[in-house]
Amino acid sequence: MNDYSIRPAEPEDAQALYDFGEILLAESSFLLRSPGERARSTDEMKFVIERFKELPNHFLLNAWCGASVVGEGVVIGGEFIRNRRTGTIGLGILQDHGGKGLGRAFLARLEKFGVGLPLHRLELTVMANNERAQKLYAAAGYIVEGTKRDSLFIDEAYVDEIIMAKFIGENV
Repeated sequence: MNDYSIRPAEPEDAQALYDFGEILLAESSFLLRSPGERARSTDEMKFVIERFKELPNHFLLNAWCGASVVGEGVVIGGEFIRNRRTGTIGLGILQDHGGKGLGRAFLARLEKFGVGLPLHRLELTVMANNERAQKLYAAAGYIVEGTKRDSLFIDEAYVDEIIMAKFIGENV
């Protein structure tokens, strides 16, 4: 982990984050989005970064190795009165940087952000065939709540999503 720095995204990071997103989506089929379904330009990425800063209960973190973004962690908070104490999280780490503690570091930082709001619940979905990610989330205290059967269509096959959640903050 000493080779990495993790910090919130800033608008001036837009080009690096755009480049990261293009690489990430091209190398992994474990993400919800496919290539071309993230920001379509550096300007659009800058807009996304600015929106994350404006919206309540939203947080965008990136891991840097030198001048390159190699990982991302997000919390997308509920926008309504009834779900604003729940945040949906997502992680993406370039393959060459997996297994080096970035996933655990992102989860700890995202949880700390959630407690500071306060959020009560963090939730996520993970593909049933992504056992490595399931182990990471379980080790961080996320529990399986259910399965969304055949919820995704990837490489000409249906894939289940596992729903996982963790309670944080007050009244846990």
